Order: sequence, then C-alpha cells, then structure tokens
Amino acid sequence: MMKKAVMQFTACCLAVGITLGSFGTVALADNNSVTLAGLSETNTVVSSSSTLAGLSETDAVASTGGAQSAAETADETADSETADETDSEAADSAAVTSETADTTADADTDTTAAETEAQTETEAVYDTSMSGQLAFAQCENYINVRAEASVDGEVVGKVYNNGSVTILGQIGDWYEVQSGNVTGYVNVAYFATGEEADEIAEAVAYNVATVNAEGLWVHSEASEDSSTIGMVYSSDQLEVVAYEGDWMKVVLEDGTYGYINAWYVNYDTYYSTAETLEEEQERLDAQWLAYLAEQEAEAAAAQAAEEAAAAEAAAAAEAAAAAATEAAETYTYTETYTDSSSTTDSSSSSLSEAQAAVDEAYQEYLEAQEAADAATQQADEQLVYDTYDEAVAAYQDYLDAVAVADELKYSTATDTSTSTTTTDTSAAETTYTEAASTETTYTEAAQTEAVQTEAPQTEAPQTEAAQTEAAETTSTEASTTTSTSSTGQAIANYAVQFVGNPYVYGGTSLTNGADCSGFTQSVFANFGISIPRTAAAQASSGTSVSLSDIQAGDLLFYSDGSGISHVALYIGGGQVVHASSSTTGIIISSYNYRTPVCARRYWS
Repeated sequence: MMKKAVMQFTACCLAVGITLGSFGTVALADNNSVTLAGLSETNTVVSSSSTLAGLSETDAVASTGGAQSAAETADETADSETADETDSEAADSAAVTSETADTTADADTDTTAAETEAQTETEAVYDTSMSGQLAFAQCENYINVRAEASVDGEVVGKVYNNGSVTILGQIGDWYEVQSGNVTGYVNVAYFATGEEADEIAEAVAYNVATVNAEGLWVHSEASEDSSTIGMVYSSDQLEVVAYEGDWMKVVLEDGTYGYINAWYVNYDTYYSTAETLEEEQERLDAQWLAYLAEQEAEAAAAQAAEEAAAAEAAAAAEAAAAAATEAAETYTYTETYTDSSSTTDSSSSSLSEAQAAVDEAYQEYLEAQEAADAATQQADEQLVYDTYDEAVAAYQDYLDAVAVADELKYSTATDTSTSTTTTDTSAAETTYTEAASTETTYTEAAQTEAVQTEAPQTEAPQTEAAQTEAAETTSTEASTTTSTSSTGQAIANYAVQFVGNPYVYGGTSLTNGADCSGFTQSVFANFGISIPRTAAAQASSGTSVSLSDIQAGDLLFYSDGSGISHVALYIGGGQVVHASSSTTGIIISSYNYRTPVCARRYWS
C-alpha cells in the first residue's frame, strides 16, 4: 500500500514537472526566480543555476542533472517498470530543457552580432594615411576651419584661396588640418592634394635663401670659374628664382641676378597659411588705422600741392598780365590787347570756379573722413564699412576736382601764350599802319617796302601727293599712339578694381592677397603680358621710361636706399595703385608719396 502511494506521488510530481531525489530538485520557473510547481502558473525553463527556497546554493542542481536524481529516487521507491518510465520522462524533460536553452543562446548571439554590426557602420573611422601631406585651398575667397568635423562646428579660423594646410587625418568628408596657429577641420571638397597640390605649390611658393656663411661670393654664372658680381653676408636673405644643382639663382638688392653656392645657405619655402579669427580681426583693425593715417597724410600732401599749384598759377597769371601790359604800352594801337585781356579774365573766372569746386570737394572729404573715424568708436560694424566707403568716394571726388582744375590751368596758360603771340603780331602790323598815317615822312614806296619786310615768309606749297603722304603718316602715327595709350589705360582701369583687397607677403591673388610685385605681375598677366616676379627684377626689364613721360599702365619703382624695394602701377592723374603693406592692403596713392627712382613700360 505504501509502495503504491509512493508511486502515485512520484507520477504526480513527474506530471507537473517536479522530481524528488536524494540530493537535488529541478523546478519549472521564470528566468531568475525559482517557483515550485503548484505555487506559480509560469512555466519557462530555467537554464541557469538558481537556489530553491530553503536550500543552499550547493543544493540546487542544473536541469541536465535532474534526470539522474529522478532515476535514483525511483529505484528506491518503486519497482523497475515504474523506474524505467520515470527515467524516460525525466530524459525527455531534460532534452526539452537543453533544446530551449540552445534556442535562447542562439537568439542572444544573433542580437549581439546585429548590434555590433550596426555600431560598426555608424562609427566614423579616423584615417591617418594622408598625415603630413600638404593641401591647398581652392575657393573663391576663403574656407572656414571648424572645431569639429561638421558644418555645425564652431569656426576657429579661415584659410584663403591657395592657402596651405598640413593634413593630420581624415574623418569621413573632413580633413583634420594644421595651418599657422589654426588647428581644426575643413571639408575635403575644397582642397587640392597630390599632383594638383604639387602644381599649385610650385606656382605660389616664395623661396628664400638665408646665408649661413660669414661671407659668400655672388657669381655671374653657375660656376666657380665665372666672375664675381658681389658678396652677401651671414643672415642675409635672398629671393631664389631658380635652383640649379649646387647653385641657386637669386635676386640682389639692386635688382640684378646672380648665383650663389647652395651648400652655404639654408633654403626655405613659404606658403600662405590660415589665420585665427583673432588674428584676422587684429589685421583688419591695423589695416583700417593705417588707412586712416595714410589718407590723412595724403590729404595734407594734396592740400599742400594744391596750394602750391594755386600759388604757381597765380604767379604765372600775374606774370602774363604784366607781360601783356608791357606789350600793350609799346604799341599805339591797343584794341587787340584789350580783347586778349578779356579772354584772360574769362579764363581766370573759370579757373576760380574750378578752384572753388576743389575746395568744396576737399571739405566734403574731410567731413566724410571725420564720420568714418567716429564710426570706429561704435559697435556697429556695418556703419564702419559704410562710412569708409563714403570717405573713399568723397576723396575720389576731390581728386577728380583737382584734375579738372589742373587741366584748366594748363589750357589757360596755353591760351595766354597764344593770345600774347597773336597780340604781338597784330600790334606790330597795326603799329606801322598807324605810324605811317601819322608821320608824313614815310612815302608810299617806303610803306610798301616796310609791309613787304614785315610780312611773314611762307614755305613753298606742297604738291597734292606730298600732302596726301603727310596726312597718311600723321594719321598712322596718331592711330599707333592712341592704340598703345589705350592699352596702358585699360591696364590701369583693370588694376583699380582690386583696391581694398588684402596684402599678403609672397601672394599673387588679386582678390585674396598679393604683395607689390605679385599684384603687378597678376594685373599684366590678365592682358597676356608676362613680367618677372619680383620688384627688383621688374625694374631691370621692360622699356625704360623717363619719369617726366610716364603714362597710365607704366610701373614706378621706389628704393629703400640700398636697392629696389617697392613697385606701383601708374594710373594717370598723378596717382598710382599698389599693394602697399599688410596693414593697408591694395590702395591708391599719389605717385610721389615716396620719390620714385625709375619707370618701366611693358605694354607698348
């Protein structure tokens, strides 16, 4: 009876998933908690080692060992047939438990792999394969350098067209770069690398040789056997225009070329680099202050020149009037002199009006300049630029008025000279007539002889063929002069449109920065005219022009006392346009703001 009851109890336990053994218990429960059958409705198989209530951790057994415990219990409490059934059912239960655990493990593995793959796809890879390479900006104006590899990153600097950067690495479409004092990220689409960068580097490089010997001979040719043309000394820096084996071709201070031994110098190549926002602001502030100072100095010089010109014109007019008065007193008939006086008075009146226009334009310029100065003390940046433009326009109006007055002074002086000559001739002819009619001692024959003597002699008339040839020659000469002059004026007109753009040492960009010789070289290149790169070299080429015969489009050169140090482009009206300095940029100045030493013409 007892045996039967035990077998019934065991069968009942197996039916609900509980097997009692001598050492362990297996239960159907959820993932972490273990609940005995009959106390919970949850039936998820447990594959982990959990502790049943009332038992220690060593008492809990894994589900795969439950079958053996069940078999041992059955041997002790039932006959062999019941034990076999118990073994079979326990084994089936263990197999189900193992299969379920495998399925769960496979699902967990697939999920982990998918998450890893997705994470790998979203993470950007930092590529250093281009680290150390030089790249050059290719843009219309400048490219922002950002603190992060994103268009939303903070702007920390700017690199201008043809400016250089050194690549540190790459993240997606962004280079991490270093240039000057700027480190950050730029978009790869705006930078040239590889062979394209090499070509740009060769075009924009500024090469300098620094002498490291106490004294170094400069030779006329790339050979020790050639004659010497000078000597350079320790720490002297020379622009290198060619590197030929063991020799460097350099430009000396006087503009001549020579060769030095490359073993005794340090060779450096410079490129334009980026600037921080703070450096940009400092540069703009310095340029503005320098511009104001230069404009003030030029205005003072212009006023002094205008006062001197006015005094000279007044003295010339006074001298002309005195000469006319003296001539009139010499002759008895003064009608022609009176007419000349009337013309002079009319010209003087026009000159006075022109001078008044000059004074008015100058006063307007001073007021505009004062407004521009006041704007710099305010926080409105746009107001600064607006008042600056108004000051520039007012100054140009003043220069235009001066040009009109100068032209009128010249024409007045020419008209006065012509009128005086005409007056002298007419008066001379009339004097004899009146004297003859007053003094009866002259006979008719004497009058005739006197008239013939006084009459001007004329040259023999030319034939029609000679007249035609002369006309054609004159026409050809006038056409040639007009053509060449218009070319020079076209060059000047083209150059002035870049006023206000920055000065960059070693630069050749008309929009993003050039030095003095780079500016003139690029202007002439627009007209297909090739000129040397440096001011010294430009001064020793082309066609020499007298400073008294300069025309628009000619180059004027200035010296620092030891050689050619600056070049400017003459635009007519006593003015030049030039890349002045890093503080002023490209500006217009009076041609004699410094004393020019020579002039060259490349366009005729």
